[in-house]
Amino acid sequence: MLPLASFRLTNSNVENLPPQVLRLVYKEVSALAADPPEGIKIYPSEEDITELHTAIEGPEGTPFAGGVFRMRLVLGKDFPAAPPKGYFLTKIFHPNVGHKGEICVNVLKRDWRAELGLRHVLLVRNILSISMDAS
Repeated sequence: MLPLASFRLTNSNVENLPPQVLRLVYKEVSALAADPPEGIKIYPSEEDITELHTAIEGPEGTPFAGGVFRMRLVLGKDFPAAPPKGYFLTKIFHPNVGHKGEICVNVLKRDWRAELGLRHVLLVRNILSISMDAS
């Protein structure tokens, strides 16, 4: 895992972010790096604090058990007012994952609330526990 001190906050990745958003993102990423959710490893981008990569262990008792699924979270300039975008980088067949890896869950769409934060988003691991029946 990257130490947070290694972030190179260049103009390209922070120029559109208000200072309060930068502070919030740094605080949340620091907390996640220090105490990640169970079964999830976090790899902040070396060059862009608004992009996180994760490795998510497939939950036991599901077809995904034993697998490791890579995911990317991208925080927009409106974060936390707007949800991050989530994408599985590992090919996965699941009713809540689009064909290009986009994560399609309400918490990243209409049910998003700023107070939820990144830890809540990373609990998307739980979607892997949801039945494969799309009905």
